[in-house]
Amino acid sequence: MMFLKTGVHAAVIDTALVILDLEADNYFCLPSGGETVVRRSDGGAEVLGGSTRDTLQEAGLLQAQAPPLVRALPAKPARTVIHDPAAVSWRDIYAGLAAALAVRKIPAGSGITAYFSEPPLRPAAEPDVQRAATAFWRLQPWLPIEGECLVRSALLVQALHRQGLRADWVFGVRLFPFMAHCWVQLGDTCLNDDVERLSAYQPLLCR
Repeated sequence: MMFLKTGVHAAVIDTALVILDLEADNYFCLPSGGETVVRRSDGGAEVLGGSTRDTLQEAGLLQAQAPPLVRALPAKPARTVIHDPAAVSWRDIYAGLAAALAVRKIPAGSGITAYFSEPPLRPAAEPDVQRAATAFWRLQPWLPIEGECLVRSALLVQALHRQGLRADWVFGVRLFPFMAHCWVQLGDTCLNDDVERLSAYQPLLCR
């Protein structure tokens, strides 16, 4: 029995297997490898025998022991808060500026894991998270930092953490053409993107 090693995450799209290796900060796609991967109830992925397993083993992406528990992948979001009205408080401004300063310190070209931060220990009420995220969406264009989805999501996650809040940071992929994307969501609600855009992406990592 072999498993995707710790830090390696997968999504099955039709018959294709898409791999994200966090250590290498790289994506891989095996066009016919999806049928050989079984996602377990503990969040890990077991790889059955065959040429796909041999290919993954040669690439150093497998291990014999089941990896530690990982967060279950959420369903695709059904709604978004980015069009909702929101008032921005001084606390929101402080959290946004602190998040921008923290993310700006990350060197250019750093991998995905460089943007991860420790979440609050206690879960927060959903309305509190949605209010803070909506306020941050209004504030974000004025922050002294720019970037694509990785930076934007890192900023929101950091700003939430500074208010003792947390949400799911989701990474997804699509094929034809291949593209990777990430967003932040809570339950079935996306906090920093349109759901129409996300419908094309299959989640493969939730943090």
